[in-house]
Amino acid sequence: MKRLANIALIALTMIGLFAANQTALFAETLSATEGEKMQIANDLYEGGQYLQAAQAYQQLVDLGVVDSALFYNLGNAHFKQGNFGQAIVNYRRAQQLAPRDPDVETNLALARAQAVDQFEEASEAGFLEQVGGTLRGWFTVDELALTALATWILFVFVLILFVSARAGTAWRRGVRSALAVAAVVLVVGALSLGSALYIENGRSEGVIVASKVDVTSGPGAQYVIEFTLHNGAEVDLVEARGNWVRLALPGAELEGWVPASAIEPVSG
Repeated sequence: MKRLANIALIALTMIGLFAANQTALFAETLSATEGEKMQIANDLYEGGQYLQAAQAYQQLVDLGVVDSALFYNLGNAHFKQGNFGQAIVNYRRAQQLAPRDPDVETNLALARAQAVDQFEEASEAGFLEQVGGTLRGWFTVDELALTALATWILFVFVLILFVSARAGTAWRRGVRSALAVAAVVLVVGALSLGSALYIENGRSEGVIVASKVDVTSGPGAQYVIEFTLHNGAEVDLVEARGNWVRLALPGAELEGWVPASAIEPVSG
């Protein structure tokens, strides 16, 4: 019993620290200087100076500011210039931070519609990949982590009640049913988090930002050209070697190399 109590105390401490960290993150706002720069960029955008606005937004990104509104605005500035690859990259970054934002989803769809190269996702994707992809469309990894931790606390709490209940009583039978439900909820929460982390860490994606680029069979211009990709094409990143990146087309077995300057990774 004492051991279970200690486990519960540790778990409660963990969720408290995690929740405090999340509260700090959500409460974090732009500093006064960064806020001023954002306003300047917004004014440039409203004035139709999309190139200058994009440069101003990018300066904030380069300073390490991570904010869904910033990436969304930067995507809009690139979209207005016809830079659909850069627009897609920044809309997707905004989407990772605010997956339920309808404006981000709408503008991302508009930018994707302008891309010359359209690829379908692989139909034989594994279970974890399918579940993780669906969840990442609705929740951030931090939200899923907090949910999983909360389900663990719930399970430990109900387990303590079950162990403390007197054998053979109606109370113990009721707690046993609650424990079974809590166990199922815990498994679902853990599976959800694991699936999202599988997508987050197991797959690296990028977008072609050059107007067009030849994809070669090796990391160099001297290799045979396999095919050509155009601005806005979304691909999987396989590996980097020097100034070259090997990519793979989603839903296909085609792979090849492009200059690193022609592609932008979605995640940092």
